[in-house]
Formats: sequence, structure tokens, C-alpha cells
Amino acid sequence: MPKNTETIYAEILDCYTDTFKDSLHSIYIYGSATTDDFNEKYSDINVAIILDDISIQNLIKVRSCIKTLRKKNVTAPLFLTKEYIMDSLDSFPIEFLAIKSSHLTLKGDDLFAEISIEPEHIRLEAERELKGKLLLLRASFLENIDKKNVLNALVVNSFSALIPVLKGILFFKGSEIPINALDVIKRASEVCEVDLSSFESAYKIKNRYLKLKSDEFVTFFESYISTVDLLTDLVDKF
Repeated sequence: MPKNTETIYAEILDCYTDTFKDSLHSIYIYGSATTDDFNEKYSDINVAIILDDISIQNLIKVRSCIKTLRKKNVTAPLFLTKEYIMDSLDSFPIEFLAIKSSHLTLKGDDLFAEISIEPEHIRLEAERELKGKLLLLRASFLENIDKKNVLNALVVNSFSALIPVLKGILFFKGSEIPINALDVIKRASEVCEVDLSSFESAYKIKNRYLKLKSDEFVTFFESYISTVDLLTDLVDKF
């Protein structure tokens, strides 16, 4: 873990602990900040906080923390209760699986390690997410075909949302779930017997390792959408 990140984690812990005091149950870091995918310059740090009191009056207290930490690429936290998590495992199984598979507990009990997620709930949300992304990608591509910056942002945002879906597919298939995004892509490619090289390219675009010319971007996008379409068909048949 980079030293700068350790310092930010300490600030997160101190700020939210001081603010919420006795109503605080636990604080977690999740997402790329807990993996080798984290880029100190470009990546956000995602925080989840479990509270006993999630009333607006209690949450208002934290405005200054959010404002201060946002300058250090720390997003506004997910504010949750234990009851909300347990009641929502069937509604947001992929999101909770993503946190469960890659998180760091800064304070309190590790509730996410204890949650149990049903494979069929994962399959249903994976199908819904893939079909929704497919519609969005097609429509946005046609609307913004001459706007490379918009398409680039579309790839970055969709890729970030699709990695948890790949983790969900691996979970449903009974496979181990790697920590880092490229390893997730490689494992999903093996398990599903699908060429996910376009996802590897999307990873490079997201992390600014790959810059494509306009004509190259169109070719890439065609392959990217085709891969999402193929995954959609596979999940629908699971």
C-alpha cells in the first residue's frame, strides 16, 4: 500500500469516527483501492460506512468530511445499516459480492466477510446488467460516434461496471474470484471460453495505457459491444 494511501486511510478513519461517534458500526475501503489496479493519480477511493443511525440529521454532520476528503479522490461513502444490507442481498448481489471480494476493514467487525449471497440472485442481476449495458453502449455509440472523448468516457464507465459482473459470473460458476481486474478478465475468459481481449483493451484505455485513433476506436468499440452481447447470451443460458 502506498504511503500516501495509508495517510488518507487514517484521515478517513479519524474524520468519520469523530463525526459519528457511538452511532458508527464499521468503516470499509472497497474497490480498486484495495487492489494492484489502484492508480494514485486517477483512481477514486471508495468508502462504505455502516451506521446504527442513518437518519438525515445524523448524516448531515458529515458534510465537511466529504468535502475535505473529496479533494483527495475519496468518494462520498455508501451509508448503510446492517438491516439494509441483509434485506438487499437479493436486490444488489453483484454490488455486495464486489465489496465482499475486495475490501479493507478500517474499523469495526468485518460484516461483509460474513454475508451469504445466492448464486441465482447473482445470475439474474448479471443478465440484467449486461442487457442494460448493451442497450446503453449501442445507443451512446451511435449518438456520439464523432465524439471520441465521450466514447472514451463511456468505455471507462461501462468497464468499471462490468468487472463486478464478471466477478458475479465467476461466483455463479463456482470459480475463485481474483482480486485484480486483469486476472478477473483472464479467469472469466477461461471459465466462459470467451475471448475477452476487448475487455483487456478497455482496461488499458481506462488506465491511460492505450490511446486509439478515431478509426481504431470504432474497430475496438465494435469488438467491445460484440463481446458484451456474447456474454449476455451466455448468462441468459446459464
